[in-house]
Amino acid sequence: MWNRKRTRAEDVPVPRTRRWWAVGLMKAAVAFAIVYAPLVWFSGQYRIVYDSIKGANCLPYSVFVVDLKNRSIRRGDYLAFVSRQMEPFYADGTPVVKLVAGVPGDHVQVNAAGVSVNGQQRGTLLHLQDGEKLWRLGRRLTDVARDDVIPAGRVWMMGTHPRSYDSRYWGYISTEQVIGRAIPLW
Repeated sequence: MWNRKRTRAEDVPVPRTRRWWAVGLMKAAVAFAIVYAPLVWFSGQYRIVYDSIKGANCLPYSVFVVDLKNRSIRRGDYLAFVSRQMEPFYADGTPVVKLVAGVPGDHVQVNAAGVSVNGQQRGTLLHLQDGEKLWRLGRRLTDVARDDVIPAGRVWMMGTHPRSYDSRYWGYISTEQVIGRAIPLW
């Protein structure tokens, strides 16, 4: 085995271009793995969401990282959820970020004086105009007025700006709509 003769093919050197391509391909594969693996992990754990309503300034932030694995619901946290029947502002399936203002068991009141959760004033209905008609919604105050307790499996979401289109106008969201906890970036 040690004394075997070398064949003519083994004596021929491999051209440099073939070696260069092999080395380059190997480096590209390693670089791809180094970049691709964290991106796959990140996309499975997180999602970037931005406020799609221009000029509304419903929240003090526009861009959020959503932790898809953390679906805990705590009052005061930002939460991302999928919209359902929230037209004309959000098409069905649009990711939306709002602040959790009320959780199951909290008492919610919506009337001409504004919105309160557990007796604490949380906002107003500044959209009232001409005969109690709500701005851009074609509804009246009587359509959104409520005085009830948030049922299990539901959450009351609000923006921080009076012009925010939120639970004041479309009511509770289901906990099944929750995508994850939203972490503000800017």
